[in-house]
Amino acid sequence: MSRNRQSPDRLAAERLRDIDVLDVDGRSVRLGGLWHERPAVLVFVRHYG
Repeated sequence: MSRNRQSPDRLAAERLRDIDVLDVDGRSVRLGGLWHERPAVLVFVRHYG
């Protein structure tokens, strides 16, 4: 891979980092803040319950 090309995972992370979501307590959290200091796993649950 050339130096000026980014991996698909890195591109997806860049697109998602500025999106706000609600945490378990209903507070707004910026997605990029979840993996700012360490790696994180992001899972979307389509239907629960």
